[in-house]
Amino acid sequence: MIDYRSRWQSRRQRKARMRRAIIAGAVVVIAGIAVLLSTFGRGKVVWTYRPLSEGIPRFTISDGKLFAAWSQGLVCSLDATTGAEAGLIDYQRPFGFGSAPAVDSDTLVVGSNDFQIHALSTVSGEVCWKYETRGAVQAQPVIDRHQVLVGSGDGYLYCLDLASGVVVWRTDCGGGIGAAAAVAGDVVVVGTVKGRLVGVDRGSGRRLWTLPTAAAVLGPALALDEQVVTAGCDDGRQYVVKVNDYESGAKVELDGLLRLSPVADEQYLYLADSNGKVVAVALPGRELLWERNLGQVLTAGLVADGKYLYVGTLAGQIFALRRASGKVRCRWKVGQPVTGSLAASGGLLMAGLGDGRIIALPVPP
Repeated sequence: MIDYRSRWQSRRQRKARMRRAIIAGAVVVIAGIAVLLSTFGRGKVVWTYRPLSEGIPRFTISDGKLFAAWSQGLVCSLDATTGAEAGLIDYQRPFGFGSAPAVDSDTLVVGSNDFQIHALSTVSGEVCWKYETRGAVQAQPVIDRHQVLVGSGDGYLYCLDLASGVVVWRTDCGGGIGAAAAVAGDVVVVGTVKGRLVGVDRGSGRRLWTLPTAAAVLGPALALDEQVVTAGCDDGRQYVVKVNDYESGAKVELDGLLRLSPVADEQYLYLADSNGKVVAVALPGRELLWERNLGQVLTAGLVADGKYLYVGTLAGQIFALRRASGKVRCRWKVGQPVTGSLAASGGLLMAGLGDGRIIALPVPP
């Protein structure tokens, strides 16, 4: 005699198991899609600024405004929240600007390929003063104590009065300067293309010491405190230098060129090289916290907010990495090489692209 009741119960159990398997599979797929969307972001662009001509945009954010200088000779200021033009617009010259500008109050200072340092009014765009060096000025100026510190391709570090452009002092550093200097206490530290870090007395401009490196120093210097400065070198080493005992500092070994901006907090130093590696090391630079290889040529950044580090690539992507672990939180595909500046401010990440545009993206929560 056929037991129809047992067969019905068996079929019912098989169907229940199939339903549970289907539901579990759907949950896994949905979770995977959510992770994929959060990691490979094509987040909505909040605003885009497209200039009249192409060129690489490099910029600085100050008091809610973005001040940008293009490699094709354009300077303008934008509202950092909306991207609308604000104040200084269309200061265009036949030469290009080689770095992001420095801004203090109502004055913008930027170096150019015409060998000159330009100071402009951030309100009207009028030229306040110019100072001519003997080489292209590719290094970003630094404004400190109402003075401008900027290196030139002629090998000199210049200290100029911010209000007038008058030379306070100039120092021969023995090689062209292509990146920003840093001030630690009473010492200015700058790198040169001849492979050296140079310490200069802040008040007099007297050269205090020279630290040879194995290759050009084209990474911007960063003061970690009143006694310590760090700068990246093309030999794959990040130098951490005590300004009053320069020979006793640390070196962080990476693989590629170290030309991107370092980021530091009270505990850690974050670095990125051209080969795609991003690392966090415990200060003073001897213990590795984490390491992440993004597998792409890195060309913009590093910048940081409270949770994340941001870096742009030649392949047209921007990565957000967790500061605590180095894990990729999300990435944006922007369709152009990210070869200009990156800046995080007010919940937005602003990026300068290879076609001249500046875009703003919402940062991840």
